[in-house]
Amino acid sequence: MAQGLLVRKAKQEADQPVKHPVSRDLGANVDYVNRTLGVGVSYEVIFRRMRVDDVEIATWVINGFFQTFANIQILSQAGRRSAGENKEVNGAERPQGISEKSFQVLRELLDYRLGYSQVEVTPDLDAAILQVMCGPMIMLVDGEDTAIVIDTRYYPDRNPEEPLVEQVVRGPRDGFIENIIDNTALIRRRVRDPGLRFQLFKVGTRSQTDVAVGWIEGLTNPQLVERVKEGLQHANIDGVPMAEEAVAELFGQSPWNPLPMVRMTERPDVAAANLFDGHVLVVVDTTCEVIVVPVTFFQLLQHPEDYHVNPVLGTYLRWVEFIAFGLALVVPPVWLLLATHSGILVHFPFLSFIGVKKPSGLPLPLQFILAEIGIDILRRSILNSPGPLASTFGILGAVVFGSVATKVGIFTPEALVYVTFAAISAFAISNIELGMVTRLVRLSLLILEWAWALPGIILGLFFWFMLALRTESLGVPFLWPVLPFNWISLRSILVREPLTARNPRPIALHPINRYRGGEKV
Repeated sequence: MAQGLLVRKAKQEADQPVKHPVSRDLGANVDYVNRTLGVGVSYEVIFRRMRVDDVEIATWVINGFFQTFANIQILSQAGRRSAGENKEVNGAERPQGISEKSFQVLRELLDYRLGYSQVEVTPDLDAAILQVMCGPMIMLVDGEDTAIVIDTRYYPDRNPEEPLVEQVVRGPRDGFIENIIDNTALIRRRVRDPGLRFQLFKVGTRSQTDVAVGWIEGLTNPQLVERVKEGLQHANIDGVPMAEEAVAELFGQSPWNPLPMVRMTERPDVAAANLFDGHVLVVVDTTCEVIVVPVTFFQLLQHPEDYHVNPVLGTYLRWVEFIAFGLALVVPPVWLLLATHSGILVHFPFLSFIGVKKPSGLPLPLQFILAEIGIDILRRSILNSPGPLASTFGILGAVVFGSVATKVGIFTPEALVYVTFAAISAFAISNIELGMVTRLVRLSLLILEWAWALPGIILGLFFWFMLALRTESLGVPFLWPVLPFNWISLRSILVREPLTARNPRPIALHPINRYRGGEKV
């Protein structure tokens, strides 16, 4: 084992330059690490110094990132000599400048005392300090120019629970949590392909947040994987305090484009299904959402429940969401257009019910705009209210908007009915980001209708269509497979086909293994 550790150490030195090498003088190392970590100032940094025979050892760990029993076990193993004292060191040669005693102590610690699966050595003291901040313990031996990194971390977390969004009547109830290790394990439990890869990156010059890129080797397009890796490697930001959103903005064309460039999911089954389609996953530590890239508009309208029922019901539910999106988008501005331009209704007698029975003091377009903003204010107040008060605010808002506002003449009942109907339709969209964009588009269409009537609605729809047409997610057109047109892929979106069918994977992703099922190629 000692021989293997020396090989890993040499490989690490060759792969990347050492910024601050570990000194063979333990006192110098202790001064540097204590000063950098703020030992004596930061109460949670635990520093221990002990002696094994005549060799001194120092350890550092962050309180709260480890299990107490594991920490005591390591320290007792490090400080206790036993029958292994006179054992050979598996043929490893002692480097020049290191005493025989310190070399024997180091080799015995690595070979016999530290019974942990994740034990590494590094010659870079700054890299070792970074590992401490991530959770593992580091150990320095006097006379040795490498630091031992022992991964005993245990992050505070919660058990996997059912996600608050993308809920299903039938299907699994586990969801991602704020621990990257548990999240990747939930995915691996569903994807037992040995080609599944999770490559770890550090994002944020100060936060150094763990971010893992996941893909299936031999299935996913390698160029797509490289584009995702480059986006993380070239991220020039202090940190990712907002976790998934800060990382998601790295893959967008423009931060001012409101259209969703990625898909967020809290469900491991959704993440696994996207892996099988050829997508790439980005798992960010400290968040319960996994990022799926690239994404298209029609993928954002798919719900997990479509695949937990038979194909006929799944197709029906999918079309329900399509219809909900269309209604949430155009019903209020179109109704407003017909209500304010009664001459149009002459040609459509079956729409004679459209109109205002009891006018209000405010212009009808302004009522719609204020009602839209009022619903968003009510939504924010419910989110920011304590749990026991949330339902109270919901009832209070419904009474104020639905009853009092109409009685005092602020809103007409028709305006509230259609705005509420559009809001309910928007909440039927499973993707939160797309639902928010739908409200933004609807509000812009209301303003344009107020300004220019029918030409304003047409102008607004044309603007949003052109924006969607020019939007790409890591090179994949946002409106694919409609533009550019691909009937086979469009058919699989319009119809929830049987899972046993050997259908092609999305061609826009350029997967290596194009067809589902069958033998791996």
